[in-house]
Amino acid sequence: MPRDRQNAGPCPKCSVGKVSCTYNRFDNGPERIDSWEHRCLSCSFRETKAFRSGEEPPAEGDPTTCPFCGRKVPGP
Repeated sequence: MPRDRQNAGPCPKCSVGKVSCTYNRFDNGPERIDSWEHRCLSCSFRETKAFRSGEEPPAEGDPTTCPFCGRKVPGP
């Protein structure tokens, strides 16, 4: 799946720039990584979270939902 980027609102650090929410999915055979990033282009504020597939579901939440703004992975 290609990278998906959308605006996620004002920056919590500088309040001037807008934060972009970026989703990436990497498939490598039986393993899959879902990664989320929030970044402000004005002040370089950045936070990231990645979920690696495995035998058990992740304890931290749904890997197809952004942990920062709650948006869902776009459909196919």
